[in-house]
Amino acid sequence: MNLLNLLFSFCLLISIASGAHAEALINDGTVNLGMSLPLSGPQAINGLALKGGVESYLQYVNQNGGISGRKIQLVALDDAGDVARTVENTKKLLEEFRVLALLGYHGTAAAEAVLPLLPVAGAPLIGPTSGAESLHEPFNRHVFNLFASYKGETEAILNQLDFQTLIEVAVLYQKDRFGQTGLREAEAVMLKLSLRKNSVGDVAVNSGDVTQAVKTIADGKPQAVLLICPAYPAAEFIKQIHKAGLFPQFIAASYMDVSALFKELGPEARGVAISQVVPFPWGSDLPLLRQYQAIAKQQPISVYGLQGFMAAKLTVEAMQKIGRNLSREKLISALETDYDLGGYRLRFRRDNHSGSKYTEMTVITRDGKLSR
Repeated sequence: MNLLNLLFSFCLLISIASGAHAEALINDGTVNLGMSLPLSGPQAINGLALKGGVESYLQYVNQNGGISGRKIQLVALDDAGDVARTVENTKKLLEEFRVLALLGYHGTAAAEAVLPLLPVAGAPLIGPTSGAESLHEPFNRHVFNLFASYKGETEAILNQLDFQTLIEVAVLYQKDRFGQTGLREAEAVMLKLSLRKNSVGDVAVNSGDVTQAVKTIADGKPQAVLLICPAYPAAEFIKQIHKAGLFPQFIAASYMDVSALFKELGPEARGVAISQVVPFPWGSDLPLLRQYQAIAKQQPISVYGLQGFMAAKLTVEAMQKIGRNLSREKLISALETDYDLGGYRLRFRRDNHSGSKYTEMTVITRDGKLSR
């Protein structure tokens, strides 16, 4: 066999392998989408809500004919919040189940852990629930962010405090990369506004010891406290500040686990403000919300449920643009445009996958619910 024939045979093999790779995404007329998320363990309440939101929308699509006659199946694997299991589950989803895309991973650690796997498989991750800057910058063509970054939330929070003339602002942050980044971002925004960094306290990772932070911040008598930490140390801090006779406005971004905070504080959590990166799920002012409530009526209405619903809806709309000849690469290309999910607008470009800057403020009520 001469060199030309060898080259032809090699190219043919590559072509066949590529075709098999594409066809493997379609199994018996079914298209698989994948998720690894906590379906057991301490974070299961959020993982189950996220999964429920995705399933509700996909069931609705399947009941109405699917995509070009094909059904969409969600393959959801439990990682119990363990990042090592997240990675193993994701490899399984990409290689064994041949999912077209990954949807809505829960939390920063899980989303960051699978980033190296995405370009190898050529698969997109659509709608991770974390607003970590690492998912926005540097640009990653395989990650599609439906929700504002934590940096964007911090800016919205501080603008709200500025509007309320709560000028003296303290910060409680967790001593890790997440907390330190949040502190730097808050300091940068304060410089642009009329706010003054009143005092700063910190808490160690996996610790509820806020004694020194309480003393430092109480001495400053701030009007507001920005909480850049998990629910447990935040709750301990609020309890002790109240015991010290101070009642500032407490405010946090959407990473704050409201149910965990209320579990620790009870009615004392009333009035804590939480920014949100999705419209109020219990509202009715947007077509998206009315559709979510109607379709997901068998599931508890929640922020995480809505986030999953939105990730599924965007994915389906992009698939509809492609038609029957689906592939991971075509899905990425189809996503890179404008979408309106029903009053919630997304704008993706080839060099920018941060689709929205939407934020709104909510407060915790006396019974632990959220209110506008």
